[in-house]
Amino acid sequence: MNNQNSPPKTEALTKEQVITQLNLEHHFEGGYFRQTFKAEHRDKVTTARGDRTTMTAIYYMLTDNNNIDHFHTKHSDGIEFYHLGAPITYHMIYPDGEYKKVVVGPDILNGQQLQLAVPGGTYKAAELTSGTFGLVSEAVAPGWEMEDMIDVSQDELLSQFPQHKVIIERLANIK
Repeated sequence: MNNQNSPPKTEALTKEQVITQLNLEHHFEGGYFRQTFKAEHRDKVTTARGDRTTMTAIYYMLTDNNNIDHFHTKHSDGIEFYHLGAPITYHMIYPDGEYKKVVVGPDILNGQQLQLAVPGGTYKAAELTSGTFGLVSEAVAPGWEMEDMIDVSQDELLSQFPQHKVIIERLANIK
């Protein structure tokens, strides 16, 4: 008999089960994803880059064999929401050069966060440092479009933020 009050047995899930159940696909930045929402039922908002939906949302998962989301940025603001699996470590370099590391995961008593807001224009990388997978969602407003993606090379980041050389060399794409 299934008890409605019993916690779900997420610790028994495999990364393959999560990928299959959520219908995730490989993401070009690394990891796996699926867009789950696009506010096409609302009027679009006008941005400097054209009209955009008001919001989009995705599932995003890193795995032990696909564990890095390389540095990139976008124009829109985003909020990461932890779901299950191992924590994901985010590395952010803000436009003013400030660096911040935040772990998004379930252990809030030890400083992990269940959600993380990342302002547009912030360079962000993520990594799974332990476990077989970590699953988050990201909501983006105005909604994410491929043409808003700003991929950045290691050389570009190093010229802008040489003080963060170690983390940039480890987590930025070489072009």
